[in-house]
Amino acid sequence: MGADHGFGDLVPRGTGPRATVYAGIRAATGEAVALKVFRAKLPRRTRAEVERELARVARLNVPAVLVADGLEDVGDRTALRMELCTQSLTDVVEQEGPLPIADVIALGSTLAEALAVAHEAGVVHGGVTPGNVLFRPSGEPVLADFGVTLRLVFPHEGGDGVDFLAPETLEHGTADERSDLYGLGAVLHLALSGLSPHPARLGEHPDDRKLRVLGSTVPRPDRADLPDELAELVRALLAKDPAIRPSSMRDVATWLGRLSAADRPAAPQRPPVPGGAPVFISAPDTTTRKHPAVPVLAGAAGLLVVVTVGVLLMRSDPQVRGEGPVSASPTSAKTVVLQLAEPVDNVSHVDLRWESPEQLEFAVVVAGEGEKPKVVRVQQNRSLKVEVDPTRKYCFLVQGTDGNHVYESKPKPVRNATCKR
Repeated sequence: MGADHGFGDLVPRGTGPRATVYAGIRAATGEAVALKVFRAKLPRRTRAEVERELARVARLNVPAVLVADGLEDVGDRTALRMELCTQSLTDVVEQEGPLPIADVIALGSTLAEALAVAHEAGVVHGGVTPGNVLFRPSGEPVLADFGVTLRLVFPHEGGDGVDFLAPETLEHGTADERSDLYGLGAVLHLALSGLSPHPARLGEHPDDRKLRVLGSTVPRPDRADLPDELAELVRALLAKDPAIRPSSMRDVATWLGRLSAADRPAAPQRPPVPGGAPVFISAPDTTTRKHPAVPVLAGAAGLLVVVTVGVLLMRSDPQVRGEGPVSASPTSAKTVVLQLAEPVDNVSHVDLRWESPEQLEFAVVVAGEGEKPKVVRVQQNRSLKVEVDPTRKYCFLVQGTDGNHVYESKPKPVRNATCKR
C-alpha cells in the first residue's frame, strides 16, 4: 500500500475475509477515522453503486446504524472511511466470555430495531456478524457494514467466518432480510455462549466445515440462566430453512423489546471492556488479587507490577507517604465518587475526562502495553490529553486526594485492553 494516501501512518486494527481495517488520522482535518481497505480498487460504475447504497443507509437516520462517510482511494485499493470505534462484539466476548442475559437482550433489541427500520426502508445489511457489531467509546453499540454491493464484488474467501453465514448465503450467495435474521441469531448465539453457531474443529477441512454448516442444526447455548423464550427466539432465527425463521425483523424487535422490558438493564449499552485496575491479559485472569491498588500489566514481555505508593503525596496519611500500602477505598466513613469517563481514542493521543463532587487534587495513572507505566499529576483539572503509541493498548486510572485520603476511579481501557483490579 502506498504511503501517499492522505491519512498519515495507518495502524492495523483487524483483518477480515474481505478487507483490513486500519486506524488513521486524516491529514487535511486531523480527524481520527477507520479505513476498511478492500483487496482491490473498485471500477467506476461499481463505486457509483456503492455510493448510492451508502446514501440510502444514511437516510435511515438510526443512531445504532454506523454509516460510512464515503469511499477513499488508498494507493491501488478502495477503502470505506468511517467513524473509529473502540472494539467489536467479537473482541468483547473473547475477553469477557458470554455476556450477562440482560446485556444480550438489550444488545439484541438495539440491533433488531435498527435492522427493522432498515428493512422497512428497503435496505438489507447482507452480512450481520459479531465483527460488524461495534462499540463507540461511549459504550453505545452500533451495526456497521451495511450493503450488498461490496459483498458481491469481494466475495467471502476461505473457511474463517463461514459459521456466521446463513446457509443460503453460504450455498447460493443470497443476501436478504431472511439472511439478516440468521445473522442476528448468530450474533445472539455468540453473545450467549461465547461460541459461533458452528465452531471450527481441529484439523477440519474447509469443505467439510461448509457441509457441516449446511447440514447440521445449532445446539441450544449451554447456560443454566438462559430463559426459554430467548433460547426459542435464537433457535428460530438460526433455522436452516429461511421460511421457518420469524416472519420479519419487526416481529423480532417486538419480541426482544418485550423481553427487555421484563428484564431491562440500566441502559442498552455496555462499556467495551469491564472496569478494574490496569491489567493486559490474553486469557482470563485466574491469579489471586493481592492488593487493590497495584496495577498489573501482563503481556508477552512478562509480568510488570507497578505500585502507585507515593503517587499522591499527602501530609497526614501514612499510607501514601510510603509507610503503608495505598488503599483505594476511603479510610473514613465519607464516600467520594470519582468517575472516569470512557477514554476517547484519537490514535496518537487519548482524551480523558473525569468527575467528582469534591474538590480534589488528581493524578492519572497511564499503563501501556510494553511500556513503563507513568503518573501524571494534574492538580484540580478534570481532563487530560495523553500522548500514546498508536500500536499499543492502554489502561487509565484516576486517583484523587482531599489531603487526608486517597480515592480511586475504576480504570478504563482503549484498544481491546482488559483492565482488572
